[in-house]
Formats: sequence, structure tokens, C-alpha cells
Amino acid sequence: MNTFTQGRIVVIGSVNIDRILRCPVLPTPGETVLAASAGGGFGGKGANQAVAAATTGAATYLVAKVGGDTGGLKALADLRSASVDVDAVITEGSTQTGEAIVVVDSDGEKSIVVVGGANALLSAQDVADAMTVLRPQAGDVVLTSGEVPQPCLLAAAEVLPAEVWWIHNAAPTTALPARPRGLGPLLVVNAVEAQRLTGADEVTWAARSLAAQGRGAVVTLGGDGALVAEGGRVEHLTAPSVTVVDTTGAGDVFCGVLAAELSHGTPLSAAAATATAAGAFAVTALGARGALPRRRDLDRLLNR
Repeated sequence: MNTFTQGRIVVIGSVNIDRILRCPVLPTPGETVLAASAGGGFGGKGANQAVAAATTGAATYLVAKVGGDTGGLKALADLRSASVDVDAVITEGSTQTGEAIVVVDSDGEKSIVVVGGANALLSAQDVADAMTVLRPQAGDVVLTSGEVPQPCLLAAAEVLPAEVWWIHNAAPTTALPARPRGLGPLLVVNAVEAQRLTGADEVTWAARSLAAQGRGAVVTLGGDGALVAEGGRVEHLTAPSVTVVDTTGAGDVFCGVLAAELSHGTPLSAAAATATAAGAFAVTALGARGALPRRRDLDRLLNR
């Protein structure tokens, strides 16, 4: 278990086993493409986000469900080795751990297909039980995503004090959750997701629209950085220039580091700037966790 003295990170999310295929191009509908290589790794938005947060030194707890297969056992061991507390991760012996097929082209762009497996069996009661034990309080950050069933998000929202930062990474794009008292989360999405959720043609307008639905919004723009919308203002943050190898997991690293920064008490704009540097660092190696930045890596990119 971590011993970080500031706010804790509670991630409610998914755990997957990844199958990674390197291809010259991404296949189009009806097209067959020959893979140049194949490999594997650990993934799942929740697990990736938790490991990214823990790597920065934040006390991080994961609420999730894995299968009773070998993949689930290995995923839990890997999370423990990354200093993620997995006491709230349930093993469902009757099913398999979630899986993701990741296809990466020569420019580092990707397509992903996810099989939910045990992730789809995480229930609202599972989340409610975990939140009763963890009891998020002022200074803590709760991080959710669209890879868990909607009732799990509602169960978390019902018990969150107003003083707790709630970040929702709306990927995949689903109905946006809200606290029963009408206090929505800080939304984190990419440009495509922002426009899909709002119907906006222009991403700045989309960011402003999403921010009005909750505590603010951050729209990631890949190599172009990110937009931070808060209090009626939209700020554009630039990203460090890096050599792109694989964009898989960059958004998850962004979210995990953003949560860690907010748990320090860092203002949203500065926290998002650090998270943007973290996302840039994440694309420099193959796999969702191929390049996880530590504090010294972030300082180097921010000072470049």
C-alpha cells in the first residue's frame, strides 16, 4: 500500500489483458492487413489510470473486477507491483478477465476492440460496498470512465461529498453521469468524443458546452495539447514535441496524472499542463504502459 500523505486516488474502472498487433496501416472495412508483429501486455482504462497515478507517488486504490483465469491473477500481481492497492478488486471465478485487441499502425495511431469480460459484471453494489470502505473525503479524487456499467457510476456519484474531485473520462462515449445533487464531474474527453457528446463542429465550443454540465472539462488534442474549460474560460495548453511510437493508453496516463496533480491541491489548469506532458511521454513506447512518466520525466518535459 502507498503511504502518500496528501489526497488519495480512487479509480473505478476496468482491467484488461491486451493483445497488441503492429501493422503497416489500420485496416479499413472489408480489408485484410498483415501484422508485422504481435505482443501482449496489461491494460484496461481503470488499471492504466491507476498505475499512472501510482507511478507519480499518489496513494491509489482500484475498484474493479477480474476473472478467475490466469490473466486475472497476472493482472493483479502487476498492479500490486506498481503500488496500486487492489483490496477492492473482486475476482469473479465464473468468467474471464476483460480483453482488448489493439492494432497500431506505423504512425502510432491505433484502433481498439474491447471484450468486457469481468468488467461488465462490476455492479452498483460492488461499487457501493467499496466506497463504504474507502470513504472518499476532502482532498481525495475519484476517477471513473465509460468502460464500467452506468449503474456503477451512479452508485459512486450518490456517495461522493461535494469536496471530492470527481473526474469522469467519458470514453467510450455514453450518457454523462451526474451527482444526485446536480453536481456533475470534471469531464475528460478527446476532441472526437467532445464533438460526439455535444454535436458541436468546433472543439472549443464543445469544451465550453461540456464544462457547463459539470465542474469543468478538459479536451485532449493529441500532439496539439489540450483545452481546459472552466468558469466560462477556455485555455489552450501546448504539448511537448516527442517522437510518437504508439498512442495507446496516452489518454489513460493523462487522466491518472491529472488526478494525482489535483490530489496535491494543484489548480486545474496547472494540473492539466502536467497531465499533457504525461500524455506526450506515454506515446514514446509501445503499449498502454510502455512509457509511464515519473516526476523527474514530467519536470524535464515541462522545463524543455
